[in-house]
Amino acid sequence: MKQILAIPAAGKGSRLHSNVPKLFTTVSGTKTVFDFILESLNPEIDLVLLLLSPEGKVYFDTHVATQAPAQVQVLIQSEATGMFDAVNQLVTHVLSLSEDFRLILQWGDQPFCDQALHDAMWKDLANHDATVPLVWVENPYVQYRFSEQGLQVAERREEEAVDTHGFKDMGIFGLSKSILEQTWAAYAEQAQPGNVTGEKNFVKYIGTLHPQFKVFWRLDQPFYKSLGINTPAELAEAKLYVEQREQLTK
Repeated sequence: MKQILAIPAAGKGSRLHSNVPKLFTTVSGTKTVFDFILESLNPEIDLVLLLLSPEGKVYFDTHVATQAPAQVQVLIQSEATGMFDAVNQLVTHVLSLSEDFRLILQWGDQPFCDQALHDAMWKDLANHDATVPLVWVENPYVQYRFSEQGLQVAERREEEAVDTHGFKDMGIFGLSKSILEQTWAAYAEQAQPGNVTGEKNFVKYIGTLHPQFKVFWRLDQPFYKSLGINTPAELAEAKLYVEQREQLTK
């Protein structure tokens, strides 16, 4: 059983006002988002797939490749056409592999999804079709709203109504090969574009899995692990968290 970590990271970091690909943004000292992700790898991960833009691949080859672990493989998204297309390219690639696999899909702006979380998710996938860690937050950007009728996934970026408090994902998702084989192609073909972005949305796919499949909704994770870095304010929060954590562990 192959364990694969796939990271869509073709974004240019324009909201960070940076010329550096978002995955390689410095968080603390000289440590980048990618450095934090590398720290989360356990020896049992067989393949780390990075999906980069052409410019990101040049940056990777120039500044990162010589220090990257041997299991890192880079794919190129020739044109930035949204997160769904990035995920679709990664999923299509892994489904072309002959081996059975378990996949963790992690956004390239999530530095704090650590090895303990990865290990818990690999174990979840031994008994479930999918695993999705959720945290309870105020004014969620993406809300997972559960009811007797099923699951609704609402996105503020598409001007969909969210509650004042609710569950949001942590930018990390575990999926078995079996569930992808059964569901992905149909969703990719039938998914409707968002009202505002005009893009198909990956998180809506997660909403289609419940309750038909065995999805483990992991609710035991601290909020800090969900911190993503998309804006200067979020980068400042991440830097402050790391500085405070380092003070506590001296």
